Amino acid sequence: MRWPSIKAGVLWLGLLLGSGSAGAVHTVRVGFPEAIPPWVQPGGRTGIAIELLRSVLQAEGLHLHPVQQPYARRLQAYRRGQLDALYDIGPQQQQHEQLNGSISQPLHSFDNVAVALGRRQLEIEQLGDLARWRVMAWDGAGNALPAGYDRLLALADGNYLEAGNQGHQLVNLLAGRVDVILSDRLIFEWQRRQLFPASLEHTPSLRIYPLLPPKEAGLLFRDSGLRARVDARIRALKASPQYQAIFARYGSEAQP
Repeated sequence: MRWPSIKAGVLWLGLLLGSGSAGAVHTVRVGFPEAIPPWVQPGGRTGIAIELLRSVLQAEGLHLHPVQQPYARRLQAYRRGQLDALYDIGPQQQQHEQLNGSISQPLHSFDNVAVALGRRQLEIEQLGDLARWRVMAWDGAGNALPAGYDRLLALADGNYLEAGNQGHQLVNLLAGRVDVILSDRLIFEWQRRQLFPASLEHTPSLRIYPLLPPKEAGLLFRDSGLRARVDARIRALKASPQYQAIFARYGSEAQP
C-alpha cells in the first residue's frame, strides 16, 4: 500500500478543516452614515443602530463590520460589491437608486420632525409650507421625503440642502443660516444635549412641527437568505428587554 506524501497529507487535512469551517464567524460589512448620534457615533464608535444590528448578527454567529461613509460613497461601495448590506434603505430609495437586494424588517424607526426657532413663529401647517423657507435635511433625505414638498424647486431656489453630518443642523439653525431643519427626534434631542449640557432651560425656544411620517430603518441585503435570517432575529430582539436596554444606554426612549 502506498501512503500519500506528507505534502499531500497536509493538503488533504487543510481541505478537511476548510470543509468544516461553516461554523466559523462570518463578517458582514454594512454601510452606515458617518455620524448620526445617537444611532451611529462618529469615528467608528458605536451607537444605538450599530448595537442593535450587532446583537442581531451575533445571534446568528455573525460579526458586524460597520463601514461609515457619506451617502453617495456607501451606495457606490454597495454596487461594487464592497458591502454586504446598507443601513436605512427603504423601497422608495432602493427603486430610485436602482439597488439590487432585498430589504429587511425595520431595525427601528425614525421619528422625523421639522424644527424651527420658536421666536420666528413660522406658520407651517403642512409639508408644502416649507417651500418658502431655507431647509436643511439629512444626507439622502431627498429620496425619502413624502409627496407635498417640491425639493427640486426648493433646491433650484437655494432653499434646500442636505447635511452629511447632522451634528451641524442645530448649529446652523441657531446661527440663522437656515430656517428649518428636518431631523429624527432622537438625533435632534441628542444635538441639543451636546450643545446645552448643563441645563435645557438655557436652550433657545425651539418649535417642533410633526409634519413627516415615521420612517422605517430597514437594511438592504445583497443575500436574500441572510436577510431572512436577520428578519427573524430582529423580531426576537424587539420582543426582548435587550431592545429597550440598548436605547436606555444612550438616554433615549425606544422607537419601534
